[in-house]
Amino acid sequence: MNADLKRRVVNRLRALDDWFLSAEGWLDVERVLGELDAAVAADSAGAVDEALARLQALESAYRAQTLPGARKTLIPPERREQRNVLVGRLTLDLDGPAERGDGRGTTPSAD
Repeated sequence: MNADLKRRVVNRLRALDDWFLSAEGWLDVERVLGELDAAVAADSAGAVDEALARLQALESAYRAQTLPGARKTLIPPERREQRNVLVGRLTLDLDGPAERGDGRGTTPSAD
């Protein structure tokens, strides 16, 4: 999976902090985060795109937050942790040895 897609995923996941969803909506987010985690682990750009599309659909529900219905809340601690683990892994991949260096193919010294 390329760095641009990883950055797109990280940005989308960080946006979850602003969502207000019902308990049922957060369960849907949990499921999609699990799918996204599996897609990242498999390094499958296609599966990542599919999971992001499902997350986008859930964001539409977030944007409909003014509609009457079930009580809506910010991201629950369990979902925040699940999201943070995934963001951490993606960020570690982005900041990993393959992308470090000084432009000459060398890595910085550790002194």
